[in-house]
Amino acid sequence: MLNRLPVDVNPFKLVEQGRCLTGAVPLQQLPRLAEIALEGTEDMAVSLDFTRSMGGRPMIKGYIRGNIVLECQRCMQPVTFPLDALLQVALTTFESDERPEQEGLEAWLIEDERLFIQDFVEDEILLALPLVAKHEQCEPLRKLIEALPSDEPVTENGQADSAASAKKNPFAVLKNWKKPE
Repeated sequence: MLNRLPVDVNPFKLVEQGRCLTGAVPLQQLPRLAEIALEGTEDMAVSLDFTRSMGGRPMIKGYIRGNIVLECQRCMQPVTFPLDALLQVALTTFESDERPEQEGLEAWLIEDERLFIQDFVEDEILLALPLVAKHEQCEPLRKLIEALPSDEPVTENGQADSAASAKKNPFAVLKNWKKPE
């Protein structure tokens, strides 16, 4: 079992010291992730190396690893998403700093010289998750209704609705407006 990470740190001091924090963050400490994760999600293994970029900017390099159980949006059954997120984030103290992007790094705004580790880790996990959790192959919870080649409406049992097709199409007049020249 990995060590628990501190709640907050001064990242600039850790950069000067060249420190590396390694530990685990339990799901209970990540409230936004806990809302969408299902039972069986494990603690996240985290390694954060406080260092400098090639251009001398303070940055965090590292990884977040673990298995997150989400609900498949097709069949509504649990699906395990193996998370292996690599981090390279430049630290900045003001929003208008464009230098991290010029180095090809994502910027992370530090206020009051404090970095809340749990918030940082949770944000990076949420960014790494798929937009829609689903199995590679599964059947949808409800059967999909295929479109008919004709314009006839379909009832729930899949049959063409003759009462609706008997109605006159109000746009039928428009089909003859544009004639080939």
